[in-house]
Amino acid sequence: MDPLKKLKSMTSDIGIYQHGKLDRPAPEFGYALEDQARALIVADGFGDKKLKDIYLNFILRAQRDDGLLYHFFYENNGEGSFENEEHDSKCNIKEAYGLTLWSLLSIKSSKDSFIKKIVENLIKDASGWVSPRAISAALLGLLNLPGPYDIEYKLKSNLHDLYFNTFSDDWAWFEDYLVYANAIIPWALWEAYLRRNCKTSLEIADKTTRFLIERCQENNIPAPVGNKGWYFRGGKKALYDQQPIDPAYMVCCLEKAYRATEDKFFLDWAGKWYRWFSGNNLNNISLIDKNFACYDALNPEGVNLNQGAESNICFLMAFLAAKRLGIIDD
Repeated sequence: MDPLKKLKSMTSDIGIYQHGKLDRPAPEFGYALEDQARALIVADGFGDKKLKDIYLNFILRAQRDDGLLYHFFYENNGEGSFENEEHDSKCNIKEAYGLTLWSLLSIKSSKDSFIKKIVENLIKDASGWVSPRAISAALLGLLNLPGPYDIEYKLKSNLHDLYFNTFSDDWAWFEDYLVYANAIIPWALWEAYLRRNCKTSLEIADKTTRFLIERCQENNIPAPVGNKGWYFRGGKKALYDQQPIDPAYMVCCLEKAYRATEDKFFLDWAGKWYRWFSGNNLNNISLIDKNFACYDALNPEGVNLNQGAESNICFLMAFLAAKRLGIIDD
């Protein structure tokens, strides 16, 4: 089985489609910048040059006149247009920028001269970011550079400050709530320790990763925070709908935790979280079909049968991390 089969089926000459209807892509919803960025990281991890070039070219074409990037691209009767908005919904453009910066600083390409300009503009914009997820994604990219730069120190310090300003004996986190993609924040701090030997990052990463493990499980079964209400400090955690991005990021975070500490506790939980995809979840049901494609969510009835870009890209990020850890053989 080709692990990239699903991504290939969702990818046109332009990029990877954002959404799916059941097991088919849904072109009417267009393409999102953050999907191209994460898919670029995955394609690079698998060494697939064709896919890598498609996703990178999308990012290069998405440049706006002000040097930053458009968020979406829509096809229309053979034509196409880049846009900043998605059907009047609120967009997380800064998070998309953080993921894009991460992807561009994580790959090697013959188009480095074109990439450099985008990176410079994103770094300049990053100085004003407040989203811990955008900051964390940017850090995962910046930490690939040979030495710490001022922007890396500023973003890392912002995460430290968020933690120290929010922490209490019963809430070891960066915000007063747990929502989506939580594990990318300690993941970035584990990386800051591994790459820069930052002891403060190590301390915070350890406490917040253990906090996530404790709060995101039910009777030792991984249970990501559901998007039908999330989990606010002092409140009750929503159990559904659970999205694949959360267990995927947990596996990646726990890989770095294990590398940093060699604590088998983190390795064991990485295995539990990876097996969320194959049935180690509250519904005891696999989110991976016979074609190695991932469904969009675990819901009270079972699974959301749509198969979108984010779910499948993030699953493959977890797959690569699990392979590196020896959790799976192939």
